[in-house]
Order: sequence, then C-alpha cells, then structure tokens
Amino acid sequence: MAAGLGFKDFTTGEVLTAADVDGYLMQGIWVFANATARDAAVTSPQEGNACYLKDTDVIQVYTGSAWAAQSASNPISANIVDAKGDLIAGTAADTVARLAVGANNTVLTADSSTATGLKWAAAAGGGKVLQVVNATYSTITSTTSTSFVDTDLTASITPTLNTSKILILVNQVIYIENNNTTNDVWAGHKLVRGATDIWETTNAPALYQPSGTGLQIGALMSLAYYDSPATTSSTTYKTQFRVRANSLTAKAQAGNTPSSITLLEIGA
Repeated sequence: MAAGLGFKDFTTGEVLTAADVDGYLMQGIWVFANATARDAAVTSPQEGNACYLKDTDVIQVYTGSAWAAQSASNPISANIVDAKGDLIAGTAADTVARLAVGANNTVLTADSSTATGLKWAAAAGGGKVLQVVNATYSTITSTTSTSFVDTDLTASITPTLNTSKILILVNQVIYIENNNTTNDVWAGHKLVRGATDIWETTNAPALYQPSGTGLQIGALMSLAYYDSPATTSSTTYKTQFRVRANSLTAKAQAGNTPSSITLLEIGA
C-alpha cells in the first residue's frame, strides 16, 4: 500500500495510474470487521492510513509504527494518557496535553504558570477541622503497678494529610485506694501515640493525698494535647496510668463511669 498523496483535483479525461488509485482514492477510512481482518488486508500500512473496526466501534490511525485507537465519539487519541488518573488538559486553542495523576490526597488546583494551567497540590487545610473521631470506654481497669499500663481508653484516626495536626481531648475518671500509712497517694497519667509517649504527669502527679490509712480519692482527669503525627497512616492514641507504690490500687473508669477520648484532625 502506497503512502497517502494528499488531495488532487483530477481533470476530465485524465488516466488514473495504479499509484494514483493507491495514493489518492484508497486513502479514505477503511472498514474492517476487526483488527485481524485489517492486518490481513493491509500488510504494509503507511503513516496517515485510517480504519474503522466494527467489533469495537473505534477509528484507528496508523502513526508510522502502530495503529492508534481513537474513539468514534471522541477524536482525542487514547495514547495521550499513560496511567490511571491521568487527565487531558487544554494548553491552547485546539491543543491538549497530558496532566499526570497527582500524589495521593492532593487536589487539582488552577495555576496559570504551568503548561496546562493546572497542578496537583496539597489540600488547603488552614486550621479547619477535617475529621473527628470519638471513643468512650466504661469498663473498670485496675492496676497496682508502678509502671505505666493501659487504661484501655483508645481511639484511632487516619489523617488526610501528613501535615495535619491532631488535637486530642481526654476526659477520664481515675480512683485510688490506699491501705498503707507510709505511702502518699498519687497516680501518674500518660498519653501515648502508637508506641511513643507524648505526654505524662511524671513530675506533677495527677492525683495526690498525704499518707493515711484507708484513704480513697478520685478525680476526673482532663487533658488537651496538640500533636504532629506527620503521617497519613492509621494512628492510635491511648492513655496509661500507674501508682506510686505497690500498696496502692488505681482504677480507671471507676464505678464504670465512662471515659472519653476525642481526636480532631486540624488542617495545617
């Protein structure tokens, strides 16, 4: 098959050669049942040849090295996109270009300085609350340990952006019993992200009472902490507590009083 010769205005009486027929008259859109039938009929396609395939209802144009599919309802070549999420954007009058898919959790933003007038950028959080997670727990948890242990109050959040901050609000009832006159009564309280300690009352005991036989004391522990987890993975926060001496017993959610933890994602 000869390469397309373009357009020619034939004159009356002019004799058409085989080259004229191949180069001018045979350069329309050929119709084939499928690609197999096309390849059997056109063994040497030339750049610019075009065909229509009945089985897929698409128009294809030979680029010089391969048949490039074009939708019958949309003449933009499918070859312009390379990956899931790619976009086709206008760059000038009757001109388009590929805009590669952006990173996860980014948003499409207008930007006249780029070739397509668009770009992928982090969502503007600007101090706004992006999501809220709340959890409550009302089962008593006891400890006599002088090392921190879980109170079983916990909640998890998956930040939208790795620049987000997490505001943690905790309200938790802790109760202490003492039967030893030689030990002051106090309990420590801690906030943990995953396996990382981020706040604790090491030097400022949460609950304190001078020593005395049979002393009992309870309090509602309230705290607010502004954290920077720097991740978009699921992140778990929990509280822990401990007593000053083994002769003491501390109870979280004493009397099955509900404790709560609230996580607020704040856009940075």
